[in-house]
Amino acid sequence: MYQHRSIALDLENQKVSRHSDGTISIYIPITFKRAGGRNFIMTPTEAVQKYDPPNEREPLINALIRAFAWKEQIDEGIFTSIRDVAKKEKISESFVSRVFRLTFLAPDIIEAILDGRQPKTLTLTECMKPFPIEWEAQRIKFGFKIAEV
Repeated sequence: MYQHRSIALDLENQKVSRHSDGTISIYIPITFKRAGGRNFIMTPTEAVQKYDPPNEREPLINALIRAFAWKEQIDEGIFTSIRDVAKKEKISESFVSRVFRLTFLAPDIIEAILDGRQPKTLTLTECMKPFPIEWEAQRIKFGFKIAEV
């Protein structure tokens, strides 16, 4: 579930202090509210604008893109191993390994993710957990309909 914080500024209770060294301090009370997806500040002088909630699929798509880019770079000899990727990207080998595992997803699952047709339960968090290498077992695990013969 995505959360966001909106910040309500209480300008009526703001305080401005001038100091002997020439600095000015401004105190403005704020309230944080949670409501679903992005961080933004709402000021009393601006009209409230509708924001687009974040697409829950974007992190998974970004991870897929990253995984296949790394795979291509390894295939082309730019990187020699997952360890090399991790070192050059300055991230943990464990994370690179979990993201890289996305390259083993069934082609139809990858296509469904890119088209936004995957089951709602198929999130990046779920894909970062171990999953079967067999495509049919992946379809079952991730909630895809299985074609009956």
